[in-house]
Order: sequence, then structure tokens, then C-alpha cells
Amino acid sequence: MLKIDEEDGLARIRAGGKLERSDYDAFVPRFEQLVGREPGKLPMVIELAPDFAGWDLAGLWRDLKFDARHPDSFGRISIVGDAKWEEWGTKLSDPLFRAEMKFFQSSELRNAEEWARASRGTT
Repeated sequence: MLKIDEEDGLARIRAGGKLERSDYDAFVPRFEQLVGREPGKLPMVIELAPDFAGWDLAGLWRDLKFDARHPDSFGRISIVGDAKWEEWGTKLSDPLFRAEMKFFQSSELRNAEEWARASRGTT
């Protein structure tokens, strides 16, 4: 499951289970609609559900290609979860993506939102 909503200039993405091709197929047009609304980079909070099982290597490759096609679309990205592997995954992924990324525990959701929003309007 991969869902995206927007609230006051902040994209909220919720990921759960094992991400599949159909999740990305539904996600991409909605994301492109959101980033096309106003100029600048869209900050986002990605909330990883307790049942989040990640993605396969093909999913990581799709993420990298998606990032390359949208170089000026991403503001800061807060990753919110509770598993240690999610925190390590964020740290390992950070150099691969253009946007600044930071991991937050689920109990720090408000801090994650504020950190992501702090980049609003920057280029």
C-alpha cells in the first residue's frame, strides 16, 4: 500500500506491506499532480506502517529513476517509523537521492513535519 495526500504544502505518504508495481503505478500520477500545482520543492513526510516490508530491488531502481525524472520536485523528506532497519535504510539511501532525508521515530511525527516544512520555498 502506498498512499499520498497533501496538507498545507506538505505531502504525506503512507507506506505499508510490501510495495508492488501497482502501488507505484497508482502513486506516480497523484504525486505528479501535487508537484505540478505550485512551483518549488514539495516537502514530504513518509510514514512507514508497522507492517511495512520494504520493496524489492526493482522497487529501489524505480525510486531512483523517479527521483531522476523529478529533480526539482523534492523538498526535505522525513521518514517516520519504528524499526531500526528503517532508520538504517534511510541513512543508506540518503546519498542516492537528491533530497535531504532524515529518519524520525513515530513518536516524533510533529518534529518530522516541522523539519520537512523548514525547507518550504527553498531551491
